[in-house]
Amino acid sequence: MVAPLLAAPAASAQDAARPLDAAMSDAEAPVDAATPDDAETPDQDDPANATPAEDEAAARALGPDDDDAGAPEGEALPEVPAVASEIAAMSSRTCLRAMVRAHIDFERPRHFPAGVGTPVIVRGPIRGVTFHESRATAVRELMDCRLAVALARYATFLRTLHIREVRHLSLWRVAGRGERLTDGLYPRHPGGMAIDAATFVRDDGTTLNVQRDYHGRRGRAPCGPRARVAPDAAARTLRTLHCEPARRGWFHVVLGPNFNYEHRNHLHLEVVRGVSWNFIR
Repeated sequence: MVAPLLAAPAASAQDAARPLDAAMSDAEAPVDAATPDDAETPDQDDPANATPAEDEAAARALGPDDDDAGAPEGEALPEVPAVASEIAAMSSRTCLRAMVRAHIDFERPRHFPAGVGTPVIVRGPIRGVTFHESRATAVRELMDCRLAVALARYATFLRTLHIREVRHLSLWRVAGRGERLTDGLYPRHPGGMAIDAATFVRDDGTTLNVQRDYHGRRGRAPCGPRARVAPDAAARTLRTLHCEPARRGWFHVVLGPNFNYEHRNHLHLEVVRGVSWNFIR
């Protein structure tokens, strides 16, 4: 089931996303999301037109406004990431409605690269947590709407640990070798469906850096009853940040330093369309 995931090259520091404007200049065949007649054509995906059923689905995908802090070890991981699969299956309008309900500041880009299903540019915090590229000062992150909703679930949890900022190495990026369109969509980073979270910043300004503080061991189980976690507080908190989104099924793919060398410096969190499996390493 996981062979398609492993076929593509894993993210590395060399794959770190550049600022959006520079990266998009390299994208192949940018797609104009608008047509000359857009001003006269009703927007079928406008979240203001969501039906009561779509609004209910949006609320369900977002989950509660608060959460508990979780733990680095303990319960076994679920076999099916139910929440992630529900998020991945949302229509564009339901997904955008979820973003509106979560009070996320975003815009829908007029021009965007091919392969992103429901592109949005997030311009501010998601439920109190700012997600931005490590070298950027402004928040302007291109992603698929479905990843934004999954990050809203994650952000609610992050706030219980007093984390206000996540600096990533890569979110959307140009497709590389081995990454192919399927039904007009890319998976992983080229589809705006994955983030490589490298540093977590607490309210008091202290940081948790995956490469510095995780202290994992390659090939070992990162989560669950067989997991072994270093005793220091930073390592235990990072393991919680790795394991809880997997345990609660918010993402289909959750990878960290225990997986391989390429993931030594980040947590890879990904939503996958049309699957019911998860891959946690």
